[in-house]
Amino acid sequence: MTDSFIQTDVCIIGAGPAGAAASLTLSQNSVHHTLIDSALFPRHKPCGDIITSGVLRALDLLDPEILLVLKSRKLVNPVWATHIYPPNGKPITIDFLPFDRKKGEPSCYSLSRFDMDQVILEQDRKSEYATVHEGCRITQVDTRSDQVILTSDQGFQIRAKLVIVATGSSNNVLKQFGLNVPKKDCAIGIRAHFENIDFAKSETSLFLDSGLMPGGLYITPLPGNSYNVNLVVSLDKVSNENLNLREEFDKVISENPILKQRFEKGARTGNFEGSMLFLGIRKRVIAGHRFLVVGDSAGLIEFFSGNGIPQALLSGRMAAQRAVLAIEQSDFSGQFLGRFEGELYQKIRQNYAMGRIIYPLLHTRFFRNWVLQFLNYLSDRPQTNDLVRDLLYHKDPAKLALSPRFIHSLLFKSQSKG
Repeated sequence: MTDSFIQTDVCIIGAGPAGAAASLTLSQNSVHHTLIDSALFPRHKPCGDIITSGVLRALDLLDPEILLVLKSRKLVNPVWATHIYPPNGKPITIDFLPFDRKKGEPSCYSLSRFDMDQVILEQDRKSEYATVHEGCRITQVDTRSDQVILTSDQGFQIRAKLVIVATGSSNNVLKQFGLNVPKKDCAIGIRAHFENIDFAKSETSLFLDSGLMPGGLYITPLPGNSYNVNLVVSLDKVSNENLNLREEFDKVISENPILKQRFEKGARTGNFEGSMLFLGIRKRVIAGHRFLVVGDSAGLIEFFSGNGIPQALLSGRMAAQRAVLAIEQSDFSGQFLGRFEGELYQKIRQNYAMGRIIYPLLHTRFFRNWVLQFLNYLSDRPQTNDLVRDLLYHKDPAKLALSPRFIHSLLFKSQSKG
């Protein structure tokens, strides 16, 4: 055992959006903590590279300066619409409403996680209550009645009252807290950056195909001349059909007429990167004696969009708030910290409700084909774009989607776009 150790109230493992959000919240509450990450920042991170209105609101709560810094450094690209392409090639377009109607500011931006995570970490470092260690990996976790002792590969220990796990798709630390990482409800994504492909800089695109669902090809414009191109496929499909995602990536682009034309002059500018996505389909154990789990580690990624940043920021902030209460009341029991689970799942219950119903069905050929045929049908109807936008911005989307009035408007109004 090493004699060198750091004594702290809270140790946060992982400095991505969830861990950084927890750190900023602890600093706001004057709680001393240590934030560690195995990577050296800035670093690349496979991601869809999109922040939506939920992220903008969360960043404003954490530190309004974050978005100002990103804008001042010209690291964000405004996005005003997304196109969903069913197999017939006729897009369903969703126009985004302004985040601030008076100022006309967009509710969606694209940016690289390379830049975003670095800027947030810079804000973390400014706090007198935060100590940041990069390039530091936790190799051993020893949970005791009075503290958690974490051993690092840098020759020192961290002794904390409480640990917040925000390690993303890495599950080594989770296992040391006795948590099983489910192999179901996972997807695999690979991405690469391209230049000179024929897509608007203010719009994202999603291409659906029966051979990929549940999943698809996502294209996000980044600042400058770069585009982030992501292929996401369920782990079950990859395993059952022994898919080579690198080959599937090229196949999707070459066999889709729209993609083939728009990538004709494109050039890949970097290596392919892959990641595992723990989808928000089923509830997990994300709290216990002296620990809380947040972000992708908690399996909070939206099953359809693949977006995990809003839930990462939310869960990080809520975990830190629970940690503050635990310190104030000197109660680090699984029962007390377990209340975080109920509080978080109540906030994101709609995501889980939809995921539990729809995601398993998408693994059946009949339902996949029905969905794609239905999307083909909707793409021919002029009212679809407005109705989908109304659904996106409604305070209770599930309730609206099941209302007779919405269903009637979607199915039975005027038939053609021209």
